[in-house]
Amino acid sequence: MLIRLFQPEDSDRIAQLFHDTIRNVNIADYSLAQVKAWAPDDLNFQDWQAECSHKFTYVAEQSGEIVGFAQLEANGHIDCFFCHKDYQRCGVGTRLYRALEAKAISLNLELLFVEVSITAKAFFKSRGFRLVREQQVSCRGEQLTNFVMEKQLPQSAIHTALTTEANASGHNPDPCVVATFYHFTKLDNYREMQPLVAELGDRYGLKGVILLAEEGINSTVAGDRDGIDALLSYLRADPRLQNLEHKESYCQVMPYQTLKVRIRPELVKFGIEHIDPSKEVGIYVEPKEWNQLISDPDVLVIDTRNIYEVEFGTFAGAINPHLEFFHEFPNYVQTALRDRQHQKIAMFCTGGIRCEKASAYMLSLGFEQVYHLKGGILKYLAEVPADESLWQGECFVFDDRIAI
Repeated sequence: MLIRLFQPEDSDRIAQLFHDTIRNVNIADYSLAQVKAWAPDDLNFQDWQAECSHKFTYVAEQSGEIVGFAQLEANGHIDCFFCHKDYQRCGVGTRLYRALEAKAISLNLELLFVEVSITAKAFFKSRGFRLVREQQVSCRGEQLTNFVMEKQLPQSAIHTALTTEANASGHNPDPCVVATFYHFTKLDNYREMQPLVAELGDRYGLKGVILLAEEGINSTVAGDRDGIDALLSYLRADPRLQNLEHKESYCQVMPYQTLKVRIRPELVKFGIEHIDPSKEVGIYVEPKEWNQLISDPDVLVIDTRNIYEVEFGTFAGAINPHLEFFHEFPNYVQTALRDRQHQKIAMFCTGGIRCEKASAYMLSLGFEQVYHLKGGILKYLAEVPADESLWQGECFVFDDRIAI
């Protein structure tokens, strides 16, 4: 299933989907007169094109058929949110909501709100929305009951306060340091490490998430300077982690509520056994050398992120594999790249960790020239001047470690 942004040629099908969904789904909770008033036979196709063009409208497409759509306004209001009757409870709504919330976070919104029908109330409640009030609305002479609901977006996902610059005096006045890092190495005792790392984090008041697996560590944590330094020193004292690299940013307030040190079978879900990035990965490309590589017409440039991230921005000319989840990447390689083993391939992701797994996997299949952007998009945007950048759009920074 593909979740993508609205295109003008979608307007007729969206209008029809709106009409049919209300007539076939909402009839369970409203009278026939009410649903006819809500979705009249006059669909006003031209109005729908204007309506969708002035909002962030996402459509769900299955085998060329539009089976759902949803809209987000710039102020955080979720407007239309509809799914074809044959695709109810099949994950369409969940995927559309993910896209809306992702966009809201990229816009630095703190609150989402929606006016929902009786039918949709349970769906939004299950996504963390709270009921504000029940109300009666007038629609073409009929009274309809709906519910105003809202959801506070997690502060851990809002990056408006993050900045990597200190003040003019060279002193950083911000109380919180946010450190992100990952490192692939064999940690046979990762389960035994969990309580020790948790105890150190609690002692220094650190917040965030640390993932431990047999294949290594992956983390985003926040705390004061002493706490972050203590954690990094503790980890690097382990010979297996002595080369651990990290990135830092700063914020005015603590962005996370708790510290979670969790055990995982994989640092990032991939689903392929015996792939070990600590032993073999593709060739790292520094940000300053990336433009030259991807400007080569013989290089196949692949964005390994999921479809929601790609929609916000990507490198010019990059291929979008249309992944719902990263663990779908092996299937993409097997089907779309099986005849490309001899071609030079350049991959990128947000921070670099997904490309480590992806490049190790491709090398195991016999691909000969696999490159990936060192430090990911974030490092590229931090180091490459804007007037030289080949990045187009925004960079969506939000991952499963934070959205727990």
